[in-house]
Amino acid sequence: MTQINLPSLNLTPTMRCNLKCELCGVLVPQYDYRPQMTTEEFAQTLKAVFSIIDTVDRLQITGGEPLLHPELDIMLEQCFEYEEQFAELWLFSNCAVPFRDNILKILKKYGKKVMVHCSDYGVRPEVSEKNILQLEQREIPYKYLKYYGDSQYCDGWVDNGDFVPHNRTAEENETVFAGCSHVRRGGSWYVRNGQMHWCGRSIRGVELGIIPARAEEYLDIFDPNTTTEEKRGLLEQLRKMQSITACDYCNGDYGTTDVKKRRSDGRQLEC
Repeated sequence: MTQINLPSLNLTPTMRCNLKCELCGVLVPQYDYRPQMTTEEFAQTLKAVFSIIDTVDRLQITGGEPLLHPELDIMLEQCFEYEEQFAELWLFSNCAVPFRDNILKILKKYGKKVMVHCSDYGVRPEVSEKNILQLEQREIPYKYLKYYGDSQYCDGWVDNGDFVPHNRTAEENETVFAGCSHVRRGGSWYVRNGQMHWCGRSIRGVELGIIPARAEEYLDIFDPNTTTEEKRGLLEQLRKMQSITACDYCNGDYGTTDVKKRRSDGRQLEC
């Protein structure tokens, strides 16, 4: 039987965030709906996902801002019940929420399989500096990305736009899909509310009721009428798609090499 390995899989304990980044790729500040998982839901999601896939290179905990979840420590421990099925666990943070001691202890405990992804938007430099210092003192692996002022990582972010249909042709959306950095990496798979999508914009647009929910474009990991083997087959079909509806609701510049389309990412909305 063919093994299913994914390059990355994103779980979002919470879509709440303490920042209001103008260029948020999944439009967290622009829409009020910000779901938050319970530890029970998180455990059920992990169990379902790892019964369908065999391995994942990077199990990514993202958001929102994961550090805002009061039970993130429990969720991190739950992840490591499946440590034989992932190479690394990446924890994403915006460098504007202090690390709690219980989080640091878990990151230290599993340090060889952990990477803390620190995207610094220059909003709370005193918190950012302390967080980095704590990671270094505990020898916890981290990656620091600067998104404010001069010398920004990748020259800043691109504007993916609001969830507005561009009404492209099927061929044009296939071009957008093929050029997307998520796709070129094999998909940046997101799981939330029992659905598994190609990317964060797809799952966000569907849960907001803006992007049409088409059954062939996501996997229902909890479907009681589908066996595990059938779910594996459906996922393999999904991985062979040439485009998804969300492509038409995206500006299509994710992964562009045109520096003129890059903008300062640290800008915060006034509202």
